[in-house]
Amino acid sequence: MNESGGRFIAFADCTLGGSYDEPGEVVSELERAVRTLGLRGLKIHPSNLKTAADDRRLEPIVQAAARLEIPVVFHSNPRAFDVPFGLSPPARVYQLLAASGLAEGLPLVLAHMGGVQFLDLVGGYGYVDFSGTLLWLCELYGTEFAERLLRKIGLDRVLFGTDYPIHAYERYYAVLDGMEFTDAEIEQIAYGNAASLLTLG
Repeated sequence: MNESGGRFIAFADCTLGGSYDEPGEVVSELERAVRTLGLRGLKIHPSNLKTAADDRRLEPIVQAAARLEIPVVFHSNPRAFDVPFGLSPPARVYQLLAASGLAEGLPLVLAHMGGVQFLDLVGGYGYVDFSGTLLWLCELYGTEFAERLLRKIGLDRVLFGTDYPIHAYERYYAVLDGMEFTDAEIEQIAYGNAASLLTLG
C-alpha cells in the first residue's frame, strides 16, 4: 500500500476461523491492521465466512470498526444456494447493526447493490456500490430502470464499482453512458461519495 504513492487504499478482511477463532482475537488484529499497518476500512464477506451477515459473533467486530472510525464494506449479494434466505441480503446487515447499537451510526457500504434483494436498499442507509448487479439489472430490466433505481436509492449513496476482473470497466462505461447523469452526478458517483466516505476531502 505504501508503495502505491497513495493511489490505493487498503481494507482489512475479516475471518471467524483459522488463526483467529474468537471475535476478540479478530478485534485485536483489526486494531493492529488500522493503527499499525495503516489500513483504512474493513471488508466482511458472509459467504466466505460461511455464516449469515447477522451472526452475533460479528457484533464486537463492527463495534470495533465504529470505535476505530473506519468504514465497513459488506458483501451483499445473496444467492439461491446461500440458505436460509441468503447469507448477506441488506436486511441481515441492517439487523446486525441494529443489534450492535450501530443503526445508521457506522460508515457502511453494501457491495453489489444487495444482489437480487436490491429493493431493500430503497429506504435503507449507508453507501451502495453497484459492482456486478448494475449490469445484471440493465440486462433484465433495461438501463432506464437501473437509472431510476439508482436515483431512488439516492445518488449521494452510490459508489462506482466493477468487481474487476469478473466484469470489465468498459462494460460499465457503456451502461453509464446510456444514463442521463449530469457531469456533477458522474463526479459524485465516480469520486465524490468515496472521498466523503474515506474523508479524503
